[in-house]
Amino acid sequence: MIEEVCFVKLSYVSRFTWDEETAQRLRKLRGKISRDKLALEAGCSNTFIQNLEWANSRNKPESISKEDAFAICNALNIPIWKLFPTLVINSESLQEICQSLLT
Repeated sequence: MIEEVCFVKLSYVSRFTWDEETAQRLRKLRGKISRDKLALEAGCSNTFIQNLEWANSRNKPESISKEDAFAICNALNIPIWKLFPTLVINSESLQEICQSLLT
């Protein structure tokens, strides 16, 4: 199966996909910071953070707005790629992609 790769400026992105892996990553990145404190710093509700962490499976989101994602990352004092590591591509992968495009 061929995986497609696309480079897009984040200014063109309105939402990020939210899945169980991202929910787990948020829980890990939050660490000992309470949901209340994170919500306050990010300008959202505790319930929103709880839903993002899939604490209640009925309310789990499928995506998150770019603004909310950046607000959470700013509140955690982390770059956006820590929460969404697929936004970063290493030089080896980039070389492979460029070679596959040339063949």
